[in-house]
Amino acid sequence: MCVYKPGKALCRRGMTGNAPTRDDCVSTCTNIARTDHPAARLRNRADTLATKAGLVPGPLAQRLQRSAATLRAAAEHHDGTRLTTDGS
Repeated sequence: MCVYKPGKALCRRGMTGNAPTRDDCVSTCTNIARTDHPAARLRNRADTLATKAGLVPGPLAQRLQRSAATLRAAAEHHDGTRLTTDGS
């Protein structure tokens, strides 16, 4: 989910306009807001990629493993920085 603030939007870097461009979304943008559900989906997708990595040859397996690690890192970042109503 994008909580769009033009001054912080990495997708709009060097561009004019007042709307986010979803095609150019950058995973490290501070405008990204994740809930627990998308974070869980990131983990599921990472698991799927890791499983596929075990079924394909070298370079492709390595790329799938890197992608899985990136998705897991995003989910872990969410867990470490999330805000809850009970303060945990």
